[in-house]
Amino acid sequence: MRGASVRPTRKQPHSSLGRKVIGAGRARGSRSPGTARSVLELRALQHFRLIIGSARRFDADVRRTAGISGSLLWALSEIAQCAGMSVNALSERMAIHQTTASNIVNSLVERKLVRRRRDEADQRVVHLDPSSEGIRLLGRIPGPHAGLLVDALRRLESSQIERLTRCLATLIADMRSAPRSAAGETLLGE
Repeated sequence: MRGASVRPTRKQPHSSLGRKVIGAGRARGSRSPGTARSVLELRALQHFRLIIGSARRFDADVRRTAGISGSLLWALSEIAQCAGMSVNALSERMAIHQTTASNIVNSLVERKLVRRRRDEADQRVVHLDPSSEGIRLLGRIPGPHAGLLVDALRRLESSQIERLTRCLATLIADMRSAPRSAAGETLLGE
C-alpha cells in the first residue's frame, strides 16, 4: 500500500487532495449518481490512507528521534500528566486493553522512563510515575506526544466527534458483516 498512499506536497495542501479526485470525475462531463458516489468513496479512501500514512510516518519519526515507539511516548506523556496513575487508568486514557497497557508500562520501566510505586495504604495498588529520564525525554521531543490522530481528535468539537464515531461504527459494523468467504482477516482488535 506504500505506493498507493497520498502524500501532500508543499504545492498540494491537504485540503486539495479530495478536489483532485472530484475534479477528475467531473472533467469527463459525467454527473450520474453512480459516478458521484464512486468519487465520494475514493475520496473517503484517500482520507483513510492519508490518516494511516501520517500516523505511520509520525511513529517512524518518534522512533528515530526518541528511540521509542509512538505508543510508548504517548503512554509516557499520559503518566507524566497524571503522575501516580494506575495501569487501568492508563488503559482507559489510551483506549487500549489493560494487558496492552501493562506491556507498555513494562517496556517503559525496562527503559527506566517510568517507575512503579506501591500504594502505602493498599500494597496491591501500583502507581506509575515518570522518571527524571522520562521527563527529560518528553522535554526534548516536540509534540504532540499522543500522536497526530489523537491530537486532532482532541481538537474536534463534541458534535463532530459524535458524528464521526457514529459513521465509523456503521463502517465497522458493515465490515464485520462481510461474508466469511470474503478475502482478508477479521478486524484488528477483535
